[in-house]
Amino acid sequence: MSVDFEQRRLRELLDRLDSRLHTVQMLAEVILDNAALREGIPGPYLDNIRESALMDAVIHLSRSNLEDFWQLVKLEQLPLGRG
Repeated sequence: MSVDFEQRRLRELLDRLDSRLHTVQMLAEVILDNAALREGIPGPYLDNIRESALMDAVIHLSRSNLEDFWQLVKLEQLPLGRG
C-alpha cells in the first residue's frame, strides 16, 4: 500500500475514533445528569427504558472505540500490549 493511502486510512481512523469518544462522553454526561435528577423535582427526564437504551448505545460506542484503538496500535506498531 502507498504511504498516502496509509496516511489517509490512519487519519480516517483517528477522526472516527475522536468523534465517537466525544459522543460517548456526551452520552455519559446525559446519563449522569439523569441519575442526579432521580431524587429531585421534576424528576429524571429519561425513564428506565430510555436510560437502558442510552446505556446500550454507550456500551456499543465504547466497544467500537476500543476496536479502533487496537487497530491504530497495530497500524502504527505502538509499543502497547493488549490487556
